[in-house]
Amino acid sequence: MSWYKDWFDSPLYELLYAYRNEEEANKLADLIEQRIPREEYPKILDVGCGRGRHSISLAERGYHVTGFDLSPQAIKKAQAIARKRNLRNVSFVVNDMRNPLPDTFDAALNLFTTFGYFMVENQNIEVLKNVRTMLKKNGLFLIDFMNAKKVERELVPSESGEHNGIQYSITRYIEDGFVYKIIRFDGGHNHSPKEYTERVQLFDKNWFAENLTSSGFEPLNVWGDYNGGSFDVQHSPRLIILSKAV
Repeated sequence: MSWYKDWFDSPLYELLYAYRNEEEANKLADLIEQRIPREEYPKILDVGCGRGRHSISLAERGYHVTGFDLSPQAIKKAQAIARKRNLRNVSFVVNDMRNPLPDTFDAALNLFTTFGYFMVENQNIEVLKNVRTMLKKNGLFLIDFMNAKKVERELVPSESGEHNGIQYSITRYIEDGFVYKIIRFDGGHNHSPKEYTERVQLFDKNWFAENLTSSGFEPLNVWGDYNGGSFDVQHSPRLIILSKAV
C-alpha cells in the first residue's frame, strides 16, 4: 500500500495534526478570495482536499466548491462537516489526483503541500496536466507548497510528544530529493504501536515554473506566506504560485 493511502486514512493522522485549525484555513482563504475573486471564478476545485478545511471555508464565502481526496475517511469527515453546517454549495468525492474528474472549473487549488507524493517524477507532472484539463481557458490554479530550500536548511531531525495519552516520536531526513518523516506511536487507548511514513519530493520554484509552463499554464504571481508576502527563497515558510490556464 502507498504511504499516503495507509497514513491519511488512519485515525492517528487526525490526532497528530489536530493543531491544524480553521484560523489557519481562513487566513489562506482570505488570500484566495483576494486573488481568485468569487465574482469571476465562482466554481472551484480543491485537489487533495483532505478533511475539507479549505473547501468548507471557501464554501462559507459563497464559492461553489468540489473537493476530492484519495482517503475515504477524509471525505466522510468532510461530508459530515458540510452537512452539519448545512452547506449545499460544496461536495466531496473520493478520487486519485492522477485521474481527472469529468468536469471543468473556473479555478483549482492544491493546498498545504498536497503534492509531490509520487516516487516517479512524471506522475507528479501528470497531476499538473490533469488540473489543466479540468480548468476552463484562462482559469486560475493556485498551488501552496513548502519552500524546499528552507526545509533543506532548517530540517528538524527529531521530536517527540504526546496527544490524548498517546506518545509519538518523529524522525526526519532527506534522501534522493525527498524529505521523509517517520512517525511512531507507542500505543495507548487500546491502540497497538504503529509506524507511518510521509514522503514528499522537494520541488523548488524553478521546477514549478518549468513544469507548470509545459503543462499548459502561465505563472502569474508567487508569494511566500498566507498573508501574501513576497517570496524569499531563504526565509519564506511557503511557496505559493498562482498560474493561468492558457
